Amino acid sequence: MKNKKLTAFIFMVTALFLTSSVYANEVSAVWERLYNKAQSLSQKYNIMVNIVEQHDRDMIPVLEKALDEQVSAMENQRTITDQLKSDSFTKLVVKELGRLKDREAAPLIWDVVDNSDDPFVKGEAIIALGRVGAKDYSNKLNLMLRNINMNYGNIQDQRKNEIVAYALVMALEKLKSPDSYSPLFFAANGWYSRKSGVKEKASKALLTIVDDPADQLIGIIKDSKDFGLKLAGLEAGVISRASEENKARLAVTALDQGLINSPQSVVQKQQLKSLRVRALEVLEENGAKPESATPLMKSMLIKYQTERLVDEDEMVQLFETAGTYHSDAVGTILSEFLAYLTDRKESGGTVSFRISKSVVIAMGNNGSKVCFEELTRAQYSDSWENSIKREAKNAVQKLNK
Repeated sequence: MKNKKLTAFIFMVTALFLTSSVYANEVSAVWERLYNKAQSLSQKYNIMVNIVEQHDRDMIPVLEKALDEQVSAMENQRTITDQLKSDSFTKLVVKELGRLKDREAAPLIWDVVDNSDDPFVKGEAIIALGRVGAKDYSNKLNLMLRNINMNYGNIQDQRKNEIVAYALVMALEKLKSPDSYSPLFFAANGWYSRKSGVKEKASKALLTIVDDPADQLIGIIKDSKDFGLKLAGLEAGVISRASEENKARLAVTALDQGLINSPQSVVQKQQLKSLRVRALEVLEENGAKPESATPLMKSMLIKYQTERLVDEDEMVQLFETAGTYHSDAVGTILSEFLAYLTDRKESGGTVSFRISKSVVIAMGNNGSKVCFEELTRAQYSDSWENSIKREAKNAVQKLNK
């Protein structure tokens, strides 16, 4: 008895489903016939509003046909009123094709991007390309965003470009092409106003576009002429999902750039200092300790000794970082620097107490036996303050553990 009731229930549900499907198909056919009979754009628009409200994939052919007609008519719009009507209609259709994820409509949607002068229409079409997953158009969208990133123009053009740029960021975030990382990075650090939301949206997109953007960021850090962008490249790498090894590579690249470039203004001088300090901080915090950083640390010590091109804050950070490197190579450059300081003290020269204390502590943290001789010399030198001698003694004890 129970089985008979269950069978009857299933039959009833199936019949209802088939009836609903037939009804839905007939409704779609009715709207299609009505649209095809419409004469004016206003009539077509009103009918299309009803079609769009159904969110029915069976209406995709009608939507594609309507969009094709609008693209063909774009060059023939003679009045502002006609143009406004056409733009509203096009946005309506494009948005629905994107919502329905009609991948086959991508060429038509691109034609809208390529031919429309209205930033809102263009932007809606760009967003639709992202929604339908039109990966074939990623490179074209990348190029568009690159061009806008470099376009300052007049105030009116800036606003239009911001509208299109925001749409490009949205689309590229969905398409997730690794090649999009660079234009998105420059959008995140570009000229756009806070009101536009472009920079914030692009910054969020950078976190999802690729898992490990180290190679792209290394290229940006090396090639950018703007020192502020070099630092931004390093920061983007730090918050990314790059491996510890690749974050260390980024830091080494940034430190190198901070040393080989010469500032032409006070602002650039501060930017390069910030780049060097931040790179050292990343190396200090990072579990990976690349040997390639060692000669750069030595270069900083030489610059301090010969030209005083590195200030006290940087030197202290350098020693804090060097202390996390447990290698004879780093121990050697620290020992050589302490020898330089001790020689100056014994010859009556002045040295920075803060720097002196920092290098001694770093040598103890480094743990290399090569540090023993110079630490012992400082411990028993009559020229050093008692506080430095105590630090040297503590460092020697660490070496002996």
